Amino acid sequence: MVIKTQIQKLETEQESEINGFLYTHPNNTIFQSPAFYTLYLSTKNYTPYYFLLYDSGVLAGLMLAVVITEGNGIISRHISRCVIQGGPIVLNDNIAFIDALLRTLNTTLGKRTLITQFRNYRKWEQNAVEIFSANGFVFHDHLNLILTQHSREATLSGLSASRRRQLKKGLESGAILRQAASMHEVRAFYGLLNDLYHRRVKKPLPGLHFFEQFYTQFVLTGKGIIMLVVFENKIIGGIVSPITPGHTIYEFYICGLDKEYPKQYPSVLATWAAMEWATEHQIPAFDFMGLGKPDVPYGVRDFKLRFGGEQVNYGRFGRRNYKLVYSIAETGYNLIRSLKRR
Repeated sequence: MVIKTQIQKLETEQESEINGFLYTHPNNTIFQSPAFYTLYLSTKNYTPYYFLLYDSGVLAGLMLAVVITEGNGIISRHISRCVIQGGPIVLNDNIAFIDALLRTLNTTLGKRTLITQFRNYRKWEQNAVEIFSANGFVFHDHLNLILTQHSREATLSGLSASRRRQLKKGLESGAILRQAASMHEVRAFYGLLNDLYHRRVKKPLPGLHFFEQFYTQFVLTGKGIIMLVVFENKIIGGIVSPITPGHTIYEFYICGLDKEYPKQYPSVLATWAAMEWATEHQIPAFDFMGLGKPDVPYGVRDFKLRFGGEQVNYGRFGRRNYKLVYSIAETGYNLIRSLKRR
């Protein structure tokens, strides 16, 4: 068993090898793909690491981790985090392979980041959970919503009555749903999204270049979409959705000027735009990417549940690489967020 760590641009042969492995794996996600590795390589403050596991010379497992850095200098280590979405992916869920990848991850990035977090897109068997625990990872409940889409009509009927009414009114008002047609429109959409994150979400958002590259590397190559809500020739909302081919479309980033355009329901229309596109292109599942923690009030959860679907609790695995620093940073972060809300 050999694990190679990739931190530079993939060679064509490597990319083909990884894509071939993912294509045949039942738990494949676009977030573990060479496309996302390349996207992160070109994004400021995002540093991707590909861990490639070979058994008898054959690729048998992989894990794409990305280190997200905030700040500069030596202090950045203590406020940086490592995120793995939808991984690791190993042949036959081999426990030894998972253990080897986790050990290599901790050795390579454990001292470079404050925390490491796995965002799960599946339910792990108990023996895998135990391997995560043995490597210092604690399971935390975290809800998600998965909508299975068989047809446009079935998806529409699964919406709540109020959601169908809002959708009808928004479209009858003259709002139009369509894909972003140029880099200029991507930049205009980013302006809305960036404003939303600064005013309300209060969470880090990748820079404009990330979304420009998503348009170039994903939208123009069929790996994702950027759907817009347009009213009177003005962009009032939109959604960014990567796609695991033939499997799932994701609500990655979304925004709408709901207060400014209450009769158009831009956030509702943006969500529906991606759902409808998926039914037209035979993508069987829509992943809402998070409903928050169970038993904790969350307005976003209430909004999403009215689109139908099934709640799941795949949870997350987290590891505090610097426990004392983490506690101090968490206290400071929560204080800053509370002050910003006033």
